[in-house]
Formats: sequence, structure tokens, C-alpha cells
Amino acid sequence: MDRLQLKVRELELAVAAATEMTEAGERAAAQTLTDRDAFEKQPLGPARSAAQQAEKEAFGLSRDVAQLKRQTENADYIQAQEKVIKEARERMEAARDAAQTADEVRRKEVTSRLSEFFLARLRQINPAVETAHIDPHDFATLVKERNEANKTFDDSSVAGSPKVATNVALLLALRDLGRVDAAVRVPPLLIIDSPLAGLGATGLDHDTSLRLIDTLISIANDPSADGYACQVVAATNDPLPRPYPGVREIPINETDRFFDHAPALES
Repeated sequence: MDRLQLKVRELELAVAAATEMTEAGERAAAQTLTDRDAFEKQPLGPARSAAQQAEKEAFGLSRDVAQLKRQTENADYIQAQEKVIKEARERMEAARDAAQTADEVRRKEVTSRLSEFFLARLRQINPAVETAHIDPHDFATLVKERNEANKTFDDSSVAGSPKVATNVALLLALRDLGRVDAAVRVPPLLIIDSPLAGLGATGLDHDTSLRLIDTLISIANDPSADGYACQVVAATNDPLPRPYPGVREIPINETDRFFDHAPALES
């Protein structure tokens, strides 16, 4: 009995110890839950919120980075296109400068050759001419006769006097230039308005008109197959001083009219 009672006593002590340990475990578990709840509320909650905010900001930054990348690509494309445009502009300007230089050289060559023909035709009509020049920039004419100053176009293009030679000589020089330079476009129709106005005069006007007749006849007699042969029609108030081979004189009066259908005018 004594041994059994001792054994029971030991079991009771063991049960009491186990019960105390269980209660201590439950208290520890309850404290752990309390500590967990407190941790989630205080340090973990704000940290979780901060992490979520950081995730949002990271997403926004990622989107901004993608947009910046696209903008950078666009900027690179624009820069590349600007480079292409710059190079094209430089080539265009170089080509333009070259074309302008070539045009200037060409214009000077053409006007120089035209000046030579101009001088030759002027001397054919007026032997007193010493020099004749056509400016390559504004195409103004400068004519110099012996013992006289240079004459501009305005001073040397008045019809009805020897000055009409300037107009006729320049037109004929253009025709001469077109025959040697295919790039020079010369109209196939040449109309000269009454270059023989001084035929009935005396002195220099009369002599100039006679040389004009000879010059125009030589142009009309040119049997050219290159398209530059021409027919000359010139009006004068005075009859020709003598018959010219190949020249047909058509009187214009109340009886004879150049156009058959022209109305008759009272005198």
C-alpha cells in the first residue's frame, strides 16, 4: 500500500507538472499570437503598405522608362533624319552653287560670243563702230564709234536714224549665235519694224539705210538648210534707189495693197 500510495503520489506530481507545462505552453502560444497581431499592426502593416506603394511606384517608373526609351528612339530617329536633311541640304547647296557657277560661266561665254557677232553686224551696217559689248549681267549694250563716247541701249536704239543699226545688228547677231550654238533658242520668225526710215534722207542716214538694205539682202540670200534661212520684209516710205536682185518691191497705195482683203482707205 505504501508503495502504491508513493506511486500515486508520483503520478499526481507528474500530472500537476504536465498541467502546469500545458498551461505555460498555452500562455506562451497566446502571447505569441498577441505578439504576432501586434507585429502585423505596427511594424509589418506599414512595411507592407510601403512595399505596395513601392510596387506601384516601380510600375510607374517602369512605364516612364519605357516611354523615355520610346522618346529616346524617336529622338535618335529625328537626329538621324536631321543629319540626312543636313547632308541633303549641303549637297543641294553645293549643286546649286555649281549650277550657278556653270550658268555664270556659260552666260559670260554666250554674251562674249554674242558681242563678237554684234560688233561684226554693227560694222557691217556702220563702219564707224569701233567696239561693241553686251553686259553678261543685265545684257545692256555699249557701242562706241570713232571719236564718240560709249552709247547705252537707250542712246543707240532710236528708230529713224543710224542708231537703228543697234537694234537690227543685235537681232541678226542673235541669229548668228543660234547657228553656232545649238543651246541658244532663237525664234524662227524675225520681224524688224521699218529699219529703212532714213532711205529718203541724205548723208549718214541715207548711207546707213543703204548698208542696212545690203545686210538684210545678204541674210535673205543665205541658202541655209539648218532652219535659219529667212525672208525679210521691210517697210519704207521711199522707193528703193535701184533694183536689187532677189528683192520684190510691193507698192502700197489705194490701188496696190499688200493684203487683197485689206479694206481700202480714203487718202
